[in-house]
Amino acid sequence: MMRNTDSPSADIVKRQGASALIAATIAFLNANDISKKLIVNSIRQYYRLRKPPDSVRQYRKLARAYEHMGIVMSTWYSSSNFLDSECRPIPLKITPGPKSIYALVRAARVPISTAIAIQLMHRSPSIAVDSLGNLIAQRREFVLPDFAVPRAALVIERYLDTLHRNSVSHKRKSVLLLERNCHVPEVNVRTIAPILRDIKKRGSAYIDSVNGDIEELRRKRSRGKGSGEMSVHIFAWTRFARPAKNKS
Repeated sequence: MMRNTDSPSADIVKRQGASALIAATIAFLNANDISKKLIVNSIRQYYRLRKPPDSVRQYRKLARAYEHMGIVMSTWYSSSNFLDSECRPIPLKITPGPKSIYALVRAARVPISTAIAIQLMHRSPSIAVDSLGNLIAQRREFVLPDFAVPRAALVIERYLDTLHRNSVSHKRKSVLLLERNCHVPEVNVRTIAPILRDIKKRGSAYIDSVNGDIEELRRKRSRGKGSGEMSVHIFAWTRFARPAKNKS
């Protein structure tokens, strides 16, 4: 039976967790060709500067545009002005008009220019171009190539903020924000594919179902007192077990 003295203190567990978090972050950045020098310099800048450097502000600007494009794609797939008789998104022109990207961005009510939207669409595999130069929606989710690091930064920043607010809420005995996970340490890899497809399908269906509800909460006018942001993230992960080493 484990004695209380054998149990690690909360401070030790917190430090070990911090080391694991930092190690996982560095490993992810290394896998995406982020140099050790940049990682070290970023840590130094965090402790040296009170406001984010220009590079971070540029990232936040692009990340904001990326999120706005998600709203644009959602509008393309949900607004009757941009759907055909079978509720499929219609091709849109890049020149101004009622059936154009200009009209779509305006209908989405996002603070980005049509030129920026078109530029991002040309970079995204979510949109194709026909022989007439019209843009065609391929998938509802807006994605950009080579955007793994900024996208991870978006999710991790908000997830950590959620954890922090949940901790504060717990101390105040207030309602917690949704933050849960389910985990199975051993699964049969030969039978996991169907349930992963089901998770992906149901997760996408859930996001689609709440998207309209969230959109209805958007203010009709510019930001004022009491305004804020809201987002929902869903992800699933798997990892193959390493084969045990044979002992001689």
